[in-house]
Amino acid sequence: MKNPKPKILAISGGISPTSYNKKILQTLERDFSEACDMNVYEGISDFPFFLSGIAEEETPVIIKDFLNEIQNADGILICSPEYVFSIPGVLKNALEWAVSSVVFTNKPVALITAASVGEKAHESLLLVLKTIGANLFEDTNLLISGVKGKVAVDGQIIDPSTKQLIQNLMYSFLNSLKV
Repeated sequence: MKNPKPKILAISGGISPTSYNKKILQTLERDFSEACDMNVYEGISDFPFFLSGIAEEETPVIIKDFLNEIQNADGILICSPEYVFSIPGVLKNALEWAVSSVVFTNKPVALITAASVGEKAHESLLLVLKTIGANLFEDTNLLISGVKGKVAVDGQIIDPSTKQLIQNLMYSFLNSLKV
């Protein structure tokens, strides 16, 4: 019997319709449809602000659903811009909701930071993901600086070197998933 395709939950830190990060994920969802079932999550902009110390029964349904999606995925792919040398607030808020759970513990996570510069956001995201227990590997995280010159507005990777790096990341990530 053929192994099922791994389920990947993709989360964009850029939420605008013109976000390069969202477009990159949509391109990967299409380009790797034969290798995995990827779902680009669209709801983080609807999340309430994180509240620490609330009881599980007080956790909003949208958050419970998000945490269940993380739990049920074989791996998580995050693609994020850098805003003011940091993680976009909407993504940080989403990740904070996972702090009091174990959904990221040992969960394979791939990270692409695609921004004008991106170094600070990439570093911060790696720290946050390690803190919540995500399983990160050197070959499944990638910083793409100067994204506007490497990715077209429709999400196509137009820089051959960047395209190869993203493909390598995806192959390494898919190989790391256990289904």
